[in-house]
Amino acid sequence: MKMKFSFLALGLAFTWLFASAASAQDTRVTVESTKSYEQTIDQLKSAVSHGGMMIMAQVDQGNMLSMAGLKLKATLFLVGNPTVGKQLFEQDHGVGLYVPLRVFVTEGQDGKTYVSYDKPSSLLKQFNSQKIDMVAGMLDQKIQGLAQMATH
Repeated sequence: MKMKFSFLALGLAFTWLFASAASAQDTRVTVESTKSYEQTIDQLKSAVSHGGMMIMAQVDQGNMLSMAGLKLKATLFLVGNPTVGKQLFEQDHGVGLYVPLRVFVTEGQDGKTYVSYDKPSSLLKQFNSQKIDMVAGMLDQKIQGLAQMATH
């Protein structure tokens, strides 16, 4: 009996692990840039500005990590639009964990630059709100467009 329980627990753990990995793949988007790290950042800033959004914060993670001895080009941007954010916050203040959106630009070990983000619809579906889902779907399209403009 103890052996059966152990196999069951192990099976459930593997199922959860693979389901979590698949879920992460459905949520996270990474786009390879045809530009350098610096050019990609400049293009992202321009795309955000022209796309009716704003950069609310910029965190130079590479600079912070250099204090611990890691040499890395990595910048996190918080991107949003207060009017759109208002629509979400009116439904549930918990959206503040995910809004403004996070856009991460990094230079990989292969020397290429990447732009990554989590799909807003995946992050916000937990709120079970048609209004939030509608806005999140629009944000999916918006952030996908920003990533494409920044990387091509």
